[in-house]
Amino acid sequence: MTVQIPAEIESHIEAFARRTGESKDDLVRSAILLYLEDREDAMIAAERVKNPGKRTSLQEIGRKYGLAD
Repeated sequence: MTVQIPAEIESHIEAFARRTGESKDDLVRSAILLYLEDREDAMIAAERVKNPGKRTSLQEIGRKYGLAD
């Protein structure tokens, strides 16, 4: 896969790579993975808001596990 990155972003990546000692490839790979994980989390959260499942209150959990005051 080839991705075209604007010069402004590439210079930012290069500067960050110099500061951290990581390769540009590793930084970009990590950034993409983090982005995808965040998007997946957001999609799951949106789905749960649309279709909420059974809710359990903190008090109910406390009673169930003998943690209630």
